[in-house]
Amino acid sequence: MSSAPPPMVAPRISPTRLLWSEVRAYPGRVIGAAAACCATAAGFGACLLLMLGAGLDDHPAGSPEAAAAQGAQQIMGLLMSMLLMCAVLVTGSTVSLWTGQRLRQFAVLKALGTTAARLRLMVAADVARLALVSAAVGAAAGALPLAALGRRLLIEQQMWPAGTSLPPPAQIWGVCVAVCLGTCGVGVLAALLSVRAAGRVNAIDLLKDHESAPGLQRSRARLITGLSMALLFCVPLLPYMALAPLSAKERAAIPALLALLVIPTLAVLAPWITPPLTRPLCAVLRVLDRRVGALAAAGLRATPARTAALAVPVLLAVGLTACLLGAGATMGRATQQEVASALRADAVISAEPGVRLPASPGPLRGATATPVVAAQVTVPGRKRSSAPKPIRAWGVDGRALTRVLDLSAREGDLTKVAEGSFAAGLELADEAKWKIGQSVDLTLADGTTQRSTLVAIYTRDLAFPRVILPRATALAHTVSPTSDRIFLTGPSSAWPAAKGQTVAARGDYARTFVRSPGDDLATRLIVAVVAAYALLAAANTSTLAQRDRVAQRAHLRALGLSRFQMVRCVLYEALGAGAIGVVLSGLVAVVCLVPLSVALGLGPLPAVDVPWTAGVLVLAAVALGTPALMTAHPLLTVQRQFARRGQ
Repeated sequence: MSSAPPPMVAPRISPTRLLWSEVRAYPGRVIGAAAACCATAAGFGACLLLMLGAGLDDHPAGSPEAAAAQGAQQIMGLLMSMLLMCAVLVTGSTVSLWTGQRLRQFAVLKALGTTAARLRLMVAADVARLALVSAAVGAAAGALPLAALGRRLLIEQQMWPAGTSLPPPAQIWGVCVAVCLGTCGVGVLAALLSVRAAGRVNAIDLLKDHESAPGLQRSRARLITGLSMALLFCVPLLPYMALAPLSAKERAAIPALLALLVIPTLAVLAPWITPPLTRPLCAVLRVLDRRVGALAAAGLRATPARTAALAVPVLLAVGLTACLLGAGATMGRATQQEVASALRADAVISAEPGVRLPASPGPLRGATATPVVAAQVTVPGRKRSSAPKPIRAWGVDGRALTRVLDLSAREGDLTKVAEGSFAAGLELADEAKWKIGQSVDLTLADGTTQRSTLVAIYTRDLAFPRVILPRATALAHTVSPTSDRIFLTGPSSAWPAAKGQTVAARGDYARTFVRSPGDDLATRLIVAVVAAYALLAAANTSTLAQRDRVAQRAHLRALGLSRFQMVRCVLYEALGAGAIGVVLSGLVAVVCLVPLSVALGLGPLPAVDVPWTAGVLVLAAVALGTPALMTAHPLLTVQRQFARRGQ
C-alpha cells in the first residue's frame, strides 16, 4: 500500500529577499515609488527647516523682522500642507500601480500556500522599507540645500528676518529623522488599498491573465469616501465663498483652500469620473487617426484605473497652478479695474522701495500736487479675545481726495473727512459693524489713541487703503512722515522727477498697478514646488503604466502595426490620459475661480495666468509622453518585442 504524499508546506520568503529580487529584476518599477518618497522627504524637510529657522529669534512686536518671520512661517506652513496632499495622492497612485504589476508574483506565492495575512504584511513591509530608504536619501541630500536656496530667495524679496539663519545641526538631524519616519508612514497609509488588494488576489485568475490586475479595480469604500468629501467639505464652502463678507486677502486665499479640498475629492473619484470623459476623447482619436486612434481609444477605455492614475498627477499640477495663480490674476484684474474707475488725477507719482516721497511737495508751475501721507492705524478688534492688527491708511483731507480719486461712497460724504473724523472701506466697516456718525477709538502710528467720528463708508477699498485719516492727524502722529503717492492734476512734465521716482499717466498707472511682489513670489514658489513634484510623479506613473502593456504591444506589432504607428499609439494613450487630467483641472478652476470673479464684480470669466499655466501644460505633456516612449520601446522589431514579454 502506497504511502500518502507529504503535505505541502508554504515557503518562508522574507520581505527583504522579495524586495531585493524586485529591485534587481524590475528596477524601473521601484524607481517610480522611490522617487516620489525621495522628493517628498526633501521638499517637506526643507520647508520644516525654514519654518523652524524663521521662528528661532524673538523679534520686537510689530517690527519688520517679526512680520517677515510670520510671513515666512505662513508660506512654509501652506507649502507643507500642499506637499502632504501631494504625497498622499501621488505616492498612493504610484504604489498602487507598482503593487498591481506584482500581483502575478503574489498569485504564485498564494498558490504555493502563503496566507493572505502574510502577503499583506510582505507588501506593507516592502513599501515601508522602500519609503524609509528613499526618504533618508532625499532628506540627507536635498533638505538642507533646498532650505538654503529658499532662505536666499526669501531674503532677496525681504520676506525673511534679517540676521536669522537656519536651525542648528541638532535640530537639522532631528528634522531629517522625523521627515523620514513621516514619509514612511505616509507611504504605508497611501498603499493601504494596494495592501488589501494583495491579500485578496485570486491565484487562478491572475495565472490565466496577469494583466487583468484586480488591484486596479474600483472599490465601494473609495466611492463612499469621495462622495463624503464632496458633500461635507466642497459643497458647503461654495456659498460661503460667494456670499460671506470677506477681506481682499481672505477672498484671495479661499480659492487655494477650495482647491485643496476639490482636487483630492476628484482624485478619489477619478476611476468613476474617467469613463464618461474617456468617451468623447476616444471619439476624437478615431476621427483624427482611424486605425491607430481606434487602438489607443480601446486601451484608454479598457483600463479606466490606469487612465485615472495618469490623470491624477496632471490634475494636481495644472489644477493648483490654475487656481493659485488664477486667484492672484483675478485679484490683480479687479484691482486694475478699480484703479481705472477711481482715478481722476492726470498722473501719479510713486517711488521705488527705499526712496521717499515728500509729504509736503512745493508748488508746481501749471499743475497741482495732492500728496497722500503714508499712515497706519489700529482699530478695536471685533471680539475682546482678538488682538487688533495695524491697518494701512492714508492721510489726506476729504475735499482734496475727491478731486483726484472717486472712492464711490456708499454712505456719508467723503468731503467731510477733516480733523476729528475718518472714512472707512466697506469691508472694514461691515466687519466692525460701524455706522455713520459712530465714534471709534483709533490707535495711531505713534501709539496715541484718538476718538474719531466715522463720516463716510466707501466701496473701492481693494486697491486703496481701508482707512482715510485727515492729513493733519497723519502728519502729527507719524514719525518721519512721507507720501505714499502723489496725485498730479495737470501736465506730468510739471513734476521734477528725481532718481527712484516714477511719473505715470492715468491710463499707464492703472495698467501697471500690480499686487505686492512678495505675494506673487510666495504663490509662484508654492506652485513651482508642487507642480514639479506632481510632474515627477506623472513621469513615474507613465513609466509604470507602460510596463503593463508589453504583451499587448508585441501582439500589435505582430499584427502589422508599423514602428511609427506604435509611437503614435503610445503617445495617444499617454497624452489622452493627460487630457482627461486637464479637463478635471478646468473643472477645478471653474469651481474655485468663478465665485471669486463674481464676488469681485468681474463677471463669470476669471483671469488666468497664461504663461505659467501654458508652461505647466507643456511640461505635463513632456512628463507623460517621454517616459512612455522610453519605457514602451515602440521602435523595436517584432522579435525583440516578443522577447521583452518575459520581463
